[in-house]
Amino acid sequence: MNNKFTKILEICLLVISLIGLVAFFVFNGKTGLYSVENLSEALATTSLLDMVLFWAYIMVIAALVLVVVLSLINMAGNRKSLKKTGIVLVIAVVLIGASLLFASGDPIAVNMAVQPTHATLKMTDTLLNLSYALVIIALLALIWGSVRNLIHKGN
Repeated sequence: MNNKFTKILEICLLVISLIGLVAFFVFNGKTGLYSVENLSEALATTSLLDMVLFWAYIMVIAALVLVVVLSLINMAGNRKSLKKTGIVLVIAVVLIGASLLFASGDPIAVNMAVQPTHATLKMTDTLLNLSYALVIIALLALIWGSVRNLIHKGN
């Protein structure tokens, strides 16, 4: 079931990305800002960066919602997974809480006409901290898996 869960999550995120990509080109066709002719103008504005950050927010939120919903569906079909799902949800809440706690939200020194709000900076810092924590956890899991396999093969 775990492999099926991952595949469903990947397909859902892929569909959301494809919808966003199509929407970008449909709306770009009306404004023409991001065409090749206006490339230097588009890169000089912060609107492209804002769109990428907004898209990253959408993908993180969609992934979190899908993980929770698919976990609940999986849990309903398999009562034994209730404890594992609860532990994973508690770990996720702790990671997000710790990321929010360590997010400074301090302003950055850039030349922008409109400075981002404190809430935007806090959210960005939180997501960066969460990303760093997840990368470290993934690396530790890879190392642990390799060490465990070496120990089991050695016996």
